[in-house]
Amino acid sequence: MNEPLSEKQKERLRILEPKLKNAITEQNFEIAKNIVLDLQTLLRPTNHLVRLIQSKNKLYELAIELNKADFAINGLLSNEKVLNENTRIYLETISLIAICYLRTKNIPSAQEYIRKVLQNHSVIKTERTRSIFHSEIISRFNEEVAMATLTSNQEVHLDEDEIEREAIRIIQTLTDDEIFSQIGQRSPKATKDLIFQIHDFSTKQLPSAERFALPSPNQMIMDKEVGITVFESVKRVIYNSLCNPESDIYKTWFDNGMQMVLSKGYIKSAVVSCLVNIGFGISMIASSIVALVMKFGIEVYCTKYKPIYISDIRSIK
Repeated sequence: MNEPLSEKQKERLRILEPKLKNAITEQNFEIAKNIVLDLQTLLRPTNHLVRLIQSKNKLYELAIELNKADFAINGLLSNEKVLNENTRIYLETISLIAICYLRTKNIPSAQEYIRKVLQNHSVIKTERTRSIFHSEIISRFNEEVAMATLTSNQEVHLDEDEIEREAIRIIQTLTDDEIFSQIGQRSPKATKDLIFQIHDFSTKQLPSAERFALPSPNQMIMDKEVGITVFESVKRVIYNSLCNPESDIYKTWFDNGMQMVLSKGYIKSAVVSCLVNIGFGISMIASSIVALVMKFGIEVYCTKYKPIYISDIRSIK
């Protein structure tokens, strides 16, 4: 049983929790980790475990994004052990465990947790809200598969000038749908095979009415659908570089407009840097990603492709 929060605790939380949110947004792992340690010191003595785990999960999701999967999985598995299975925070935690296993290509363990997530009917009470959550989380699982199969821990190199030349050619000759299809065509067979496997496994956990309302596994591996999934998968990596109001690229766009951003090659440099950091080395796909971001522009991209974190999925709540 937890004790009521003291006024001193409440005052400290009003400082620390917004700081954690900012550190997560800025993808500053060390600062976020230190804030979570402060929160643990503050909340553990009065047994406010759920509030503490909510903050820890945000840190672990950031760790997954930054390829610190070992750190994330150990903490998430510890959280799972102490949580009530009938709570939102439990569903959030096991969703993150599934994502962590997908990111590390541990498919049997990922499937075990995907099953737990999709067969949990006790947290989300209404059928309609549950089906919305299932659709959103299955899309996230597919994106994690794309990310896992297109990246590696080895050092990669992308030629910025070559990518920019190809991106300009793509913009001049292809529609958005054709660019998405091109990404799908250039994705490895392993990506399509694993998207098929995970989507097929995930939808088989659902009641038939829900399953038939979603795209079939065969639809999900059509070139355009694969291209959309791949493009969605990298938004978690590149969003902060492009859309953080404190970044040079965002300030340049805000002060001087899109033409200045394009003339200085900011988009190309930001996207390529982010892709190299996660071991994404397929140049032809990188060119298509750069082309799409350039076509959309900063304002549209930052509005339409803002990542949804597990803790922010409204249908869990």
